[in-house]
Amino acid sequence: MADKLDIKNLKLPVGVIGIIVAQAFGLIWYVAQLDSTVTNLDTQVTTIQKSVADTDIAVLQSEVNNLKNIGTNLLTVGNQIDQFDDRLSEIETIQAVIDNEMRTIMADHSGFADVLSELQKSGLLPTGEKRQYGSYGD
Repeated sequence: MADKLDIKNLKLPVGVIGIIVAQAFGLIWYVAQLDSTVTNLDTQVTTIQKSVADTDIAVLQSEVNNLKNIGTNLLTVGNQIDQFDDRLSEIETIQAVIDNEMRTIMADHSGFADVLSELQKSGLLPTGEKRQYGSYGD
């Protein structure tokens, strides 16, 4: 019988039992506080993650909208450049025609100047009249 521990006959001082009960309550209180802290922190982390995600999404959406506006502006500028190129091509064509016509006119005027010079030398112009048609022959 010496090997068996008999709980009925176990005598512990009341102070020891009080300390054990106090430690048990303290441990239960500590675990409850720890659980409360973990729950609060979990809630705060979730809230922060949501607000950061919402902020990031708002910032990204704003950037996407800015990029869309820039793209639209670039398309508008590109269309304006295309229109400018078309108009410039038309102006270059018109200028080429004007240059060609001017060469023809200048050649005709040079010919008229030569004819007037010959008429003047031959005396066919009215008396005392000296005409010069441009300064092509000088």
